[in-house]
Amino acid sequence: MTRIQSTHTTVGRATRSHLDVIRRLQGLIDEALAPSLATLKAAPYALLDMPDYSNVGDSAIWAGEIAWLMRNVGAPPSYICDFRDPLDEVNGNLGSGAVLFQGGGNFGDIWPQFQAFREAVISTNSQKDLIHFPQSFHFGDPATVQKTARTLAKAQNLRLLVRDHESFDIAIAHFSNDVALCPDMAFALGPLERIGTHDLDVLLLLRTDKESCGFLTQTWPAAWEQADWLEDEPGLHLAVQRDSRLSTLLSFNPSRWSKRARRLHYCNSLADRRMQRGVRMLSRARFIITDRLHGHILCTLLGLPHCFLDNHYGKISRFSAAFSTGWSDCYQARTLSEAAECARAWLQPTTRVRG
Repeated sequence: MTRIQSTHTTVGRATRSHLDVIRRLQGLIDEALAPSLATLKAAPYALLDMPDYSNVGDSAIWAGEIAWLMRNVGAPPSYICDFRDPLDEVNGNLGSGAVLFQGGGNFGDIWPQFQAFREAVISTNSQKDLIHFPQSFHFGDPATVQKTARTLAKAQNLRLLVRDHESFDIAIAHFSNDVALCPDMAFALGPLERIGTHDLDVLLLLRTDKESCGFLTQTWPAAWEQADWLEDEPGLHLAVQRDSRLSTLLSFNPSRWSKRARRLHYCNSLADRRMQRGVRMLSRARFIITDRLHGHILCTLLGLPHCFLDNHYGKISRFSAAFSTGWSDCYQARTLSEAAECARAWLQPTTRVRG
C-alpha cells in the first residue's frame, strides 16, 4: 500500500499558476498508475461503469481516463459498459485482460447502485487483474464497510486508487488490497480553453443532489446567477446517435466499426458533449463559486478564478488538501456568505481589471 505524498512547488500559493497545479498533478497520476502499465499493455482491457448520466464531473473523469489510456497504453478499451448492464453480459465480455473501474465519488453507501455494481463484478472476477481509478470513499454505516471488505477480500489482485488521505485511511483500515493516492483523472485532460465570452460576473454552481449542504436559491445581485449542471441538453442521446452513425458512414472502412467500437465512440461523444456543456456554463462568468469538486477542477483546468465550498462530507477540501490544488486565483470558503464576500472582493474595480 502506497501513500504518494503531495509534491509542493517551491513557489507560494499566491504566485503558483493553474498550469503549475495541472503539470504537478498529471505527474502524480502517471506515478500512481505506473505499476499498472505493464498489466494494461499485456492484453486488451475493459473499462467499466461509463457514466451515462447528466453530471458533468463524471463525464470529465471519463474523458480524462480515456485521454490517459490513449497516451500511455496506446489503445482504447476493448469493452465498456455502464452499471445498468446485466452482470452476466458484463462478465461474458471482459476477456482475459485487466478490468478498470471508473473513478469518481460514489465508492461507499451514498450512491448504492454503483457500489452494488462494482462489488458484483469484483466478486465474480476475483482472479482477474482489477484496477480502480481514483475515488473518494465515504461510508455512513459501519456494517456497509464490513460488507465491502468481505467482497474486496476475494480479489487476488485489486489496486484501489483514492483521491484523498481520508479515503486512503479508510482503505488501509478495512481493506486488504493495494492502495495508492492518485489525483482525479480529469487532470489528465490538461489545460482547457474557455468556450464563448462571459455574460455574468459570478456563477454560483451549487449542488442540488444528496451531497448538497442545502444551499437554497436566493436573490443575488445583478449579473450573478445560481445553477447546477445536472440537466442534459435536449435531445442529447438522439443527436449523439445521429453523429455516431454519420461518423461510421464517413469512415474509410465502415465494416471495421464493430459493435464495441461504435459503443465506445458513442459513449466518448456523450461524455465530451456533457463536459463541453459544463465548460460553457463556467465560461459564462468572470468568477465562480462552487461546492462541486469538478467545478473546482474544471475551473483550474480553465484557469478560471473561483472560490470553492465543501459538499456535505468534505470531499472538495479533502482532495485539495491531499494534492495542494490552490493557486493564485483559487480561494476556499467555509460558508456561502464567505464565498460571496470573496467574489465581491475579487470583483472590486480598485483591485481587479474588469475583463
